[in-house]
Amino acid sequence: MGENSNSLYRTEPGVLTRLEKARRIRAMKRAFSVVRKRQQANIHRIPDLEGRKRRLRQARKRAIGSKALLNQAIENLRQNGIKVYMADNREEAISLVVREIGDNRLVVKSKSNLTKEIALTMALEEIGIEIIETDIGDRIIQLCGDVPSHPTGPASHLTKRDIAEILSTHLGGKVEPNAEMLVQLIKYEIYKYVGESTVGITGANAIVAEDGAILLLHNEGNIVQVASRTEKHIILAGIDKIYRSMEDALNMLKLQTFYATGSLATSFVNIISSPSQTADIEKQLIKGVHGPRELCVILVDNHRADIAESEYKDLLYCIGCGQCLLVCPAYGVYGNRFAVNSQLGGRGLVYSVLSSEAFVEGNKGLDLCLSCRKCRQNCPLAIDIPSMVTKLRLERQSRILEPHLQAAYDFVRAHIEWVGNVIWNEALLLFSDYRGRQING
Repeated sequence: MGENSNSLYRTEPGVLTRLEKARRIRAMKRAFSVVRKRQQANIHRIPDLEGRKRRLRQARKRAIGSKALLNQAIENLRQNGIKVYMADNREEAISLVVREIGDNRLVVKSKSNLTKEIALTMALEEIGIEIIETDIGDRIIQLCGDVPSHPTGPASHLTKRDIAEILSTHLGGKVEPNAEMLVQLIKYEIYKYVGESTVGITGANAIVAEDGAILLLHNEGNIVQVASRTEKHIILAGIDKIYRSMEDALNMLKLQTFYATGSLATSFVNIISSPSQTADIEKQLIKGVHGPRELCVILVDNHRADIAESEYKDLLYCIGCGQCLLVCPAYGVYGNRFAVNSQLGGRGLVYSVLSSEAFVEGNKGLDLCLSCRKCRQNCPLAIDIPSMVTKLRLERQSRILEPHLQAAYDFVRAHIEWVGNVIWNEALLLFSDYRGRQING
């Protein structure tokens, strides 16, 4: 089987071959396995885990769709000296960001799934604004033009050799596949951009209505740089990020950390409730001390209010931990084929269909769902994504079959396609490994 005649090894520039896709899925599964093992090792250290999950679900049920709580959050944020905007859709959110950036042409940002959802980076680049991702994984994805494979580990599908090749191309010189060296190279380049930029953009893990405070969760420390070394800090958050109390929000952060990484605590939790300021000299209030002079929060709807009033409300309970992806058999075989851009897995596909942002692509992805219910069983909020998938599948059918027969047909068809892809991927990898051993003697 020669390279010149086999499309598994030759393809158009920038397009992955089937073999390359299989290798990346294998790398992703190995990374996910590390997280699951860490969860198994640490789960006994959270004795009140079930109680925490119940409290979190109650908190989400109270908050999602509550206009009173949203208004309270807006009022208290403004009282704390933070500018607050509401954006109904993607276009309004981007327009507000552009207005706040002003004449600046360099912006640094941290990981934010909402900014991926609205394709903020692409929109800013199209009008000549350079935007630099400061999260290591997101920066790697930005450099290679790929899409993320996990909400908190966007480069999980890339090996250190892949990343070394990406950096070699970017830096114009040979980079060795040494994990520590790769991180250092990316980090030093990011530092340079942070030092030059006066505007930083972040997401928010939670916004506490009672306190008018924003909570940011991270491990790398880059958010500290983005949020404190720039003159203006712009925060984008979905309206589903509102929590009533600090206790509710901190409980969510504890569970998000465990289910996203397997760890008990993250490296950093930043709580921001106002621009940096001091009154140490004659009690005169001076803004912009060791942090930005200006804080701006843009609360984005983008179909969330409509979903909150529908039978799919539970979809918005999601805290973005990505646990569903770690255990999903379909995602573990199809990877980003079981997704639409940054909307990953069953949850992302359901959101894509409901929001009509990628209705056709989302429906195609839903056909790959195995209805195995592992996502619901492992979700800290027990979000019933499989039932949502089944409901959406039936809604688009022409009713040739009875609903229970159609569901059975979809179940069998999805499993047949899944088995075929498992066999195909494994065969490709076995052949590739065998071929590599032969070449290396």
